[in-house]
Amino acid sequence: MKSYRLPSHKIRICFILSHLPQGGAERQTINLIAGLDPSKFDITLLLYANTEIFYKEILELPINVIINDTVPATKLVRNLKNAIFLRNSLKNRNFDILHTLLFHNGFWVRILAPSRYKNRILYSIRNSIAQITIFEKLVENLLVRRSMVVTNSQKVLEQYVKIVGERYRSRVTNIYNGIDTNRFLSKEAPFVAKEIIIGTVGRQTALKNQIQILQAVEYISKIYPLHFYLVGDKSQSSSIDNKKFVIEHELSNLVTILDSQTEIELYYRKFNIFVLSSIHESCPNALLEALLAKCLCIVSSGANSDHFIKDGINGFVYDGTTEKLVSKLIDAIELIRNDRYTTTVNNGQEYALKTFSLSMMIGSYESAYKSLMVKMR
Repeated sequence: MKSYRLPSHKIRICFILSHLPQGGAERQTINLIAGLDPSKFDITLLLYANTEIFYKEILELPINVIINDTVPATKLVRNLKNAIFLRNSLKNRNFDILHTLLFHNGFWVRILAPSRYKNRILYSIRNSIAQITIFEKLVENLLVRRSMVVTNSQKVLEQYVKIVGERYRSRVTNIYNGIDTNRFLSKEAPFVAKEIIIGTVGRQTALKNQIQILQAVEYISKIYPLHFYLVGDKSQSSSIDNKKFVIEHELSNLVTILDSQTEIELYYRKFNIFVLSSIHESCPNALLEALLAKCLCIVSSGANSDHFIKDGINGFVYDGTTEKLVSKLIDAIELIRNDRYTTTVNNGQEYALKTFSLSMMIGSYESAYKSLMVKMR
């Protein structure tokens, strides 16, 4: 059997995204880029469709940055120009590995990358694929042979293998998200005042289902003094509905809705209870960050893909209905009011530290890169 040596030069990796808005997937990419050993990896970040960079710290890292400085145009013309820019950028430069993430990026990169990059593309799936379209399934079946695929939950890995077939299982691996413990770790649980502070973090979309938390808060506020913080991108589709609910139900004194926050760790330190109400998730950063901050966490079964939360052990799980969320919120508030929540939040923090460290994620990706260099030539 023919064997290969790793190249004597640094492994040249090009991370490819359309742009860099605030989001869990993008945050994970920044953490990965910042954590890779610069003595082993030469890193380029290619933004092929937009100049937006929310995470400005990327510009301070010792990496190369290529940005498509787009001009206003119709959607069709803009997409065509973006595709040409991406194709030419990859054609005229020489990388060892291309690393991209999210479906739209995975589609364009695997379609447009020159043939020399076959089997040198690492495509990270960062979201649940429980409800992907027939078109997306067809794309994955056609393009999986061009890349190695990384999921961030075992459940999504199995979903993906079911879509593309067992013959491609060897091309799929799971690497859990890594969370910056220095940023989110708290020694003490958030202070308990007269008002219980409930919070959630995430884009304001139908998928995140924050309207359900508002419904539960309206009911529970009649029983307990509380305040609810909803922190997430206000430009998204559900922002208007969330705001409308607060106004119509006269909750303005009990609910604070905020746009995305750069120092989100400050909010976790306020939340006595963190709720993740998503219809489905893969490996939710916000949940892991809240666990590290010693929030008492409540998660929907759809967002608990790999059973991250074990009900009553390191948090609470509800079945996705508003009725059960109300019930779990009451249980959580009673635990806090009776000072019987310490064991639960300690269990949650210990689990997050053990399973979702940044160093573990970075090490796993380094191994994946080296595997591509050695085995897929």
